[in-house]
Amino acid sequence: MNSPIKRLIRRLVPRGQNSPLERVFVAAFGKHPGWDDHIDDIGFETDIFITVKRILYVQGVGGNIDSGSWDALQKNQPIEEFKHALVWYMDGNLIVGRIWSSRDGKGRTSYPMVVCAQCCRLPLEWVLNNALPLLERVEEACAATISAAEVRLAIENAQNELRQLTQQCEFSPIVPPVGTDVIVKLTEYPQMGGPNYQGLLRILYHIERETTRDHIDTSKGKAFRPTLLRIPISPPPVIESTLLWINFLLKKFGMNTSVLMLMPKQKQWMDIIIGEPTQLQLYCLRASLGVIPLTCSIPYSMSPEFINRTTQFIEDSRNGK
Repeated sequence: MNSPIKRLIRRLVPRGQNSPLERVFVAAFGKHPGWDDHIDDIGFETDIFITVKRILYVQGVGGNIDSGSWDALQKNQPIEEFKHALVWYMDGNLIVGRIWSSRDGKGRTSYPMVVCAQCCRLPLEWVLNNALPLLERVEEACAATISAAEVRLAIENAQNELRQLTQQCEFSPIVPPVGTDVIVKLTEYPQMGGPNYQGLLRILYHIERETTRDHIDTSKGKAFRPTLLRIPISPPPVIESTLLWINFLLKKFGMNTSVLMLMPKQKQWMDIIIGEPTQLQLYCLRASLGVIPLTCSIPYSMSPEFINRTTQFIEDSRNGK
């Protein structure tokens, strides 16, 4: 059992930060038939998992359930189930995970189950190619059993397997710079380029408009307004799109910025939340395009000054200036 005493000891005892065994931690929480209510937290060896659960599950999922906001969606508007991959850059840490619809031992189905991995000093591309597919297999194993013991074993085995894989991976920046200018690459995507870069202009306008609304002062390190983007991801590869957007947003807002990406399965978009998510932004987990449209499709009335300034920035980037 992962008791509070054991967790306290782990936090007090210095870790070997260069050891491959300390580079990956796997945890699970939520609902599963092996428990009559919420799962006893599994694998909570670091404080990051406490933060992830608080923001995503307690405040985000729980807040939207308690407020009835998802119940109020019209019949054709909700995403029928939780079935998401997540990528979260937070405080210099990288967390990836899976969220899926589940139930507890009493048959209640409102809350999902979540399994996630904290990856320390491992490059994002490696994590996307290795950790996410493994966590999908963990999801399948957990969904196929009603045994709490088998769930715990699946989490333990996943952590051991990932730790073995990391021994072949060198330490490197989590989000290495993309060689080609990020803006240039984004203009090449469908719905981003086009005449006068209209799709990308709308996204950049939305970012500027939402993060600076109410004149929040970010010059002294204050948190800016959390902002949701809904970005098309087809047909570009998801991994490439994820790398580009994280690069762009961290370059724009700084490496201390939280960037959460939520990718619903078999949907042609991903939701990006810049800043610490709240219940309001996490409403996107169950909201379809009929409720939250693609940001690049919103017909904003952009000022000539913004259009000229941003178009010039894009052109300068394309010309290598």
